[in-house]
Amino acid sequence: MKLLYLSEHHSCFNYGIKIDSGFTQYRLAAQESGQIDNSCCFCILFLLKGELSVNIGREHNIHLLEHNMLLIPQHEENRVEGIVSAECLLLFWNKQITACDKMYFESISHVKMENGNNCILPIRKPLLHILRQLLFYLDTGLLCRHMHILKQQEIILALRGFYTKSELAAFFSRTTGVGRQFEDFVLDNYKNVKTVKEFASLCCVSERSFNRKFQESFSQSPYRWMQERRAELVREKICDPDIAFREIAMDFGFSSPAHLTCYCKKLFGATPTELRNNYNKGNET
Repeated sequence: MKLLYLSEHHSCFNYGIKIDSGFTQYRLAAQESGQIDNSCCFCILFLLKGELSVNIGREHNIHLLEHNMLLIPQHEENRVEGIVSAECLLLFWNKQITACDKMYFESISHVKMENGNNCILPIRKPLLHILRQLLFYLDTGLLCRHMHILKQQEIILALRGFYTKSELAAFFSRTTGVGRQFEDFVLDNYKNVKTVKEFASLCCVSERSFNRKFQESFSQSPYRWMQERRAELVREKICDPDIAFREIAMDFGFSSPAHLTCYCKKLFGATPTELRNNYNKGNET
């Protein structure tokens, strides 16, 4: 089946934006090896066909069979090798999950684990159905950011519905704790501050300590990360035809609409008017 209204999808801000989370296909030939970039978040590898040998940190030669999934923690060195040709789906975890799910994952971190620190689980039928639908979306080019977010949410529902708390506690054991709490703090509060100094003060630590902890968790400086989030929000507002450019300029602290125009030309290569017109044209086709 062919994806309809392709130009509309391509012109949408949520389609073209570069994100560090979401789903991607991953294939290896027999005896071929590769490394998964887990610098920004942890990754779940769903093995749909084939066999793999995986090294994660100090754990070597983890044997992964078809229709099983493996969690690769953030920043852990890893190497993946195809024992036979393999087809995988990778989920780079979006940390901006719902408050309900945050509470759930926090609660299972205290559950007793029956099988110790087990980073492998079987892909059960309800989850396999979701993954096959995901492959179809990716193959047809339906790459909207919201699709990735909604499908991760659906996977969380499947995990909560068809896996025991003990299984999930073991599977996610290396993703919980102090580091995750800091990431949650950042994601919950970044819209309420304008500078790194304000952010550090809100966190009740020195600016130097905040910078170091932020770099460890997000693999980039807080200043750069905040600028990227600000750019996303500015462009999102510009694409809303009901919001005046003067109002956007005031909300984001630009001295004038002309200052907003200079900002957009530098970051997006187009004026606010051009960005809005391009977005509207895409929606009309």
